[in-house]
Amino acid sequence: MPPLKFFVPNGFTALSMLLGLASVVMSSEGNFELAAWMILWGTLLDKADGSAARLLKATSQFGMEFDSFADFTAFGVAPAALIYFRLLATGDYVGLSRAALMVVCGIYAVALAMRLARFNITEGSASHFSGIPGTLMGALVASGYLTWEAHALDAALLDYSPAYLLIFAALMLSSLRLPKLKARKNKLFNLFQFANIAAAYVFGPLMVFPQYLFGLAVTYLTVGVASGLLTPPATSSADDEEGETLPT
Repeated sequence: MPPLKFFVPNGFTALSMLLGLASVVMSSEGNFELAAWMILWGTLLDKADGSAARLLKATSQFGMEFDSFADFTAFGVAPAALIYFRLLATGDYVGLSRAALMVVCGIYAVALAMRLARFNITEGSASHFSGIPGTLMGALVASGYLTWEAHALDAALLDYSPAYLLIFAALMLSSLRLPKLKARKNKLFNLFQFANIAAAYVFGPLMVFPQYLFGLAVTYLTVGVASGLLTPPATSSADDEEGETLPT
């Protein structure tokens, strides 16, 4: 039997997977808002399992593989299900258009599976992700949908969501470099980063201000990719590409 310390980070991972499965069920039943929040809760847990593993020194090969399965469920299958069932609810997707929607959602999920498999067999960077993490893509889909719903935005924006999924799939499989969320030398930047992460851990469980969470995700993606393009790559030791540090 493994030491008890391994149950803490792996427990977070298991809960993230269960939330992903529950999100799929909620989407199939038409409870799209709760389905989206469940994806965002999984995002918070994905960060928590890596932090717990570091604090407890409870990293393992089992945990890394388990984390990949959880990420595929929570950030691959669940976001795809959210978009699929939400668009079906409009009544506009029948026949060939429905089949095309299924294909697009499948491509998104498969892209994340390929990204996770690639990470498991390659050596990553301690400072940057190679390609955009599926965790961030799932958060963008969920927080973007919640923002659209909260502000009753133009219905046409929802119609574009299959195109967004294809773009996100390409970003996950790309070689774009994205800086990881970690402590830097600049204390003001660290304070800013910590404050926003703390806010996410408050707003997420309370199910408030999805537009703020969406803004954080978009800012991280755009500013991070720009930084990665402007900063020359550096050789560094392997680190956790989907969960900030070595997964549990």
